[in-house]
Amino acid sequence: MMRFGFTKICSYQRHRRFPARSLVVLVSSLIAANAAMATEYIRQESPQPASAQDLEVSIDHAFTDKPLSERFLLTNVKGRLADKPEFWRDTKFYYDFRSYLFRRRNSSDNRPEASALGGVVGYRSGWWNNLSIGAAYYNSTKLDASGPDTGLLAPGQDNINVLGEANLHYRFTGTFLKGSTVTLYRQSLSLPFINKHDIRQLPAAHEAYTISRRNSDLDYIVSHITKFKNFDSEDFIYMSEAAGATGTNKGVTVAGARYAVTENSSIGAGNIYGWDTFNTFFVEGTYHTVFGEGFDMRLSGQFTDQRSVGDKLVGEFDTRQFAAKAAFGVFGAVITLAGSVVDDEAAIRKPWGGTPSYLSIQRLDFDRAGEKALLLGLSYNTDFFSSLGFSSYLNIAHGSDAKDPVTGIGLPDRTEYDITVDYKPPKGFLEGLWIRARYNRIDTEADNTEVYDFRLIINYTMPFL
Repeated sequence: MMRFGFTKICSYQRHRRFPARSLVVLVSSLIAANAAMATEYIRQESPQPASAQDLEVSIDHAFTDKPLSERFLLTNVKGRLADKPEFWRDTKFYYDFRSYLFRRRNSSDNRPEASALGGVVGYRSGWWNNLSIGAAYYNSTKLDASGPDTGLLAPGQDNINVLGEANLHYRFTGTFLKGSTVTLYRQSLSLPFINKHDIRQLPAAHEAYTISRRNSDLDYIVSHITKFKNFDSEDFIYMSEAAGATGTNKGVTVAGARYAVTENSSIGAGNIYGWDTFNTFFVEGTYHTVFGEGFDMRLSGQFTDQRSVGDKLVGEFDTRQFAAKAAFGVFGAVITLAGSVVDDEAAIRKPWGGTPSYLSIQRLDFDRAGEKALLLGLSYNTDFFSSLGFSSYLNIAHGSDAKDPVTGIGLPDRTEYDITVDYKPPKGFLEGLWIRARYNRIDTEADNTEVYDFRLIINYTMPFL
């Protein structure tokens, strides 16, 4: 049976000294922090927002289209297209450049390091008879690498070159499907458990056949997904094979929806059916309220149910996870508290993208079998820091009571400390630049090994058209 008691972070390893390096990290982040928290795969797509109101949970992220840039580098060409048909006038052509330095220390003789550059070159046409086309080419080129794989490059530290997206779109402008869009073949998805999980040099991608509607009172998606390409690969493999069933060719069928109950609250749910592998049901609700000038709160809760189905190609299991989060904004300061608990029958599986759990942070997801976890996030924001383009945040999370679901043997408690500092100028000649520096440290019970990593990511978005 699942146990619901949480181990207090303050009682963790009283016999151990708090590392001086971690203390420096904590103090530094409290001085600079000015952002709010989201689950890790969302956190990778943009710097953190400045208030509890702007926090994005997974179900909202899945059904919210991001605004397109109004900045164009080829202004003369864009101007000449202004009076052309929509197919040409609304054409988008961009290059999302990325340079990534990754250094991790797992032990004295396990130190993966790599640096790479590349990014995504993308194209999307305007509409013609309600049709449009899109494509994106992914590249990661090695600058330097040593030790085990880091995820920046393909296994063996090889370069990655792949047509990550290639799709046809059709939009409905009438009937009850008005506002819906059909997208066929290689595409970027943003669903809980099935998303681009953009935590390294390149995003993940999927081959899928999708109809969806976003940015409405009642959003929905129905999709059949056949293949998955992970962020460190250039190969699209069948979903069942990505889940661990080597040599199989099964896909995944998804159906989900989100309903805006009021202007400040929403609820959404989705079912992810992996044919002959496992089924995932996910539901999430969120509520925001303002108590007064400079004081607001956002509450969120989620539930995940996973269990093997059909021929059970990846084994038989049955598990659940509950999680809740509260974010409080007080005159620029944001405090985030979150907790989760996993059934002791099995860990949560996420072979097709990032997990939506509130306890998913820079390195750990805290979703082992039986694991109970707590998170504290601290941030601070002022108009002064925002105008300069600076933001940062701190997360501390602790997981306890995890166990091996096969043997029942307890697994070590773990605590993770994260700090991220972002620089993204809001305007001027540096607009489009985003520099992110990240530090991560993990303390494991009864283990004196220093486990940490450092990441430096430079992004520069170049919207040519």
